[in-house]
Amino acid sequence: MGLTAMLVGGISGTGMQMMNNALQKVPLSRKPWLHVTYFFLGGYIGQRWVRLEKELVMDINEIRADKGLPPMIATNAWIKYDKPE
Repeated sequence: MGLTAMLVGGISGTGMQMMNNALQKVPLSRKPWLHVTYFFLGGYIGQRWVRLEKELVMDINEIRADKGLPPMIATNAWIKYDKPE
């Protein structure tokens, strides 16, 4: 999931820069260092999103444990939640 999130974020960042250039009606390859910068920035945001999602699930499970409820578990293979004990 981490590599996929990083690639999707990177492609999104590069796509935003290219869309910006297209809207300004300038060559798409103008300022190529911004393409690279936004690729890495988008990749970082993608990685951070996965980490944040995992932290939120752990916080939710902690709150549910305080209330005496069973922990939330995964329903698919993309997000691996903690298994109930």
